[in-house]
Amino acid sequence: MAKNVDIKRAKILEVAKRRFAHFGMAKTTMAEIAKDLSFSKALLYYYFPDKHSLYTAVMEYVVNEMIQKNEEFLEKSQDVEKALMFVLESRMDLMKENYNLFEYSSSFFMQNPGEVGKSLGPFFEKAKELFAKILKIGVDKGELQVDDIQETAELLLFAQMGMKAGILNQEMNDCFFPSPDDFDMILHKQKKMVSIFVRGLKA
Repeated sequence: MAKNVDIKRAKILEVAKRRFAHFGMAKTTMAEIAKDLSFSKALLYYYFPDKHSLYTAVMEYVVNEMIQKNEEFLEKSQDVEKALMFVLESRMDLMKENYNLFEYSSSFFMQNPGEVGKSLGPFFEKAKELFAKILKIGVDKGELQVDDIQETAELLLFAQMGMKAGILNQEMNDCFFPSPDDFDMILHKQKKMVSIFVRGLKA
């Protein structure tokens, strides 16, 4: 029974993700998602009591997919800089592909910081652990010299997060989320910063 529940939940998240990514949160209704699934609204509400709880679950689902993709790449690649660049590129690709989904997250966070924080908190921890794994590969190979891997991974994560805020502020953008035109500039600067960061850790 539990497995069947998990399959149905995953199906709901996949269909809702497509709806949110294409139409945005505001223009998507629970009735439309239920119709796409050929579910009754009552069944959809059994899994998710409201649209915001579904949206939060979809955000978590999408982020976990990206983390898994990054970890699969890391299993194949032992090149520290290439692995870090892949993380940046895959994250930016995800943001572009799901722009309407992530764009709403800024205003949703302002309205529901606690609810969003419960989902994004574990994501930040996973992202930090991913950076830590990559740095450890460099240390084990004798390529990098890192005194505290966890702290350095956290610094790298915060630097990446700050890059977006810095660019938006520089452009006098009053939005918390980049426009589609900002993505390439942010990625370019993030990759440049990572190259400098890695060079600074060279043994």
